[in-house]
Amino acid sequence: MISWIIAISLVCIITSVIFYRPYLSVVFVIVSIPFEGVVDFRDISRCLESVIGFRYITIYPLEIILAVSVLVCIYKSILGRYNDFRNMKLVYCYIPFVLCIMLSAMKSIELSLTVKEIVRWLELIVIYYLTINLINNDKKMRVILYSIFLTMAMVSVFGIIHFLYYLIIDYSYRDSRVMSFFGNPNPLAGYFNLIIPVSFGMLMTSVCLWKRITLGIFTVLSIIIWVFTFSRSAWFSLVLTMILVFSLIKVKKNRAVFLLVVFFAISAILSLSSNTDNRGKFMNTLSLNAVKVSLEPRALCYPIGLNMVKDDLILGIGIGNYPLLIKEYTKVYELTNYLQVYDLTRHHLHNLYLQLFVETGFMGLSAFVFWLACIVKYLVNSLRSLENSRHYWLFVGLMGGVIVYLFNNLADVLTVHGIHLQWGIILGLAVVLIQFRESEACSKTV
Repeated sequence: MISWIIAISLVCIITSVIFYRPYLSVVFVIVSIPFEGVVDFRDISRCLESVIGFRYITIYPLEIILAVSVLVCIYKSILGRYNDFRNMKLVYCYIPFVLCIMLSAMKSIELSLTVKEIVRWLELIVIYYLTINLINNDKKMRVILYSIFLTMAMVSVFGIIHFLYYLIIDYSYRDSRVMSFFGNPNPLAGYFNLIIPVSFGMLMTSVCLWKRITLGIFTVLSIIIWVFTFSRSAWFSLVLTMILVFSLIKVKKNRAVFLLVVFFAISAILSLSSNTDNRGKFMNTLSLNAVKVSLEPRALCYPIGLNMVKDDLILGIGIGNYPLLIKEYTKVYELTNYLQVYDLTRHHLHNLYLQLFVETGFMGLSAFVFWLACIVKYLVNSLRSLENSRHYWLFVGLMGGVIVYLFNNLADVLTVHGIHLQWGIILGLAVVLIQFRESEACSKTV
């Protein structure tokens, strides 16, 4: 009863804040992303259960916040109090994908799973739409950026506590990977992959010394946690993205080279200065044998996925049907390997694009890739126009956050834990910066 009273009170407070300041709905989403799903406190202390009475809690705040935000914005639009919801940049390009999802949903086996997946993809476009429409000046932009930064700092500090717990207190788990709030190191690494480029952009854009120092400290902390997730896919995705983005920069090459050197230097120092166990694990993680061992089971995802979709190439097996069908497609493997293969693939196929192809077919994958192509083309074409802008380096960081997500999803599926919503917000902020520049150019022309 008490938990329900607390929950209702929080919803009322959030609704009141969003009603008077709609753009803060984006802030609430940013802060809620690390807490989406199950937050397990057992990794912090064995004694915590005796203090708070439980070891983990299950919360789903994102759906509630987005629903409240949409209802408030609709209400304000009807009353004519908020008429700024006219920006549809890149939204129309997403509509074909939504239509493909709806067509694929006609094959639904279990309605609840289908609705869950549809809502997950609709949430992405909703938060993107809210971002590009509600963030319309520099003050709001700063609020959103520092919300991302402070949330990253909170996750970093919690991750460091987690790491020190295993390193100092619980020696039996000394080689464990850092997970922080996410319960799994790969989503945590994917989350940092999105924000580390943005934090570099904020660091280069900041003028005040104390802001640069603060940003620098917490950026280093986030890189520490990112390294000790031991996620090869995240490492390679971020390094590849930084090289790609900096190769597109037409000016200030010295700063680009400086940032790359600093980034790789921090990673090298962390690997060499850590204790013997972690240093050995770091080197083993990068060895060819470890990469081969990791890739071999993931390579099984492709024949499994193709077997699932071979009879439904156009619309796929149906959105949300994957967890119900995967078991029968993994039974063909030897009995000794069945549980291992099923455990690897029961949640997803470790490739977002393969997963979409299996669930929504060729039409769904093509529509999604079309949207991504429109995004990348728009960002790359806008890079030159922002060369002389005061927001140039911030845009470079946001662009890096957008692109690293696309690379990271080649080896993982980051539509869980709300990480795709973080990506939608970063994409929205990049579009907002471009439109700030276009507005300034129009004013000068007039």
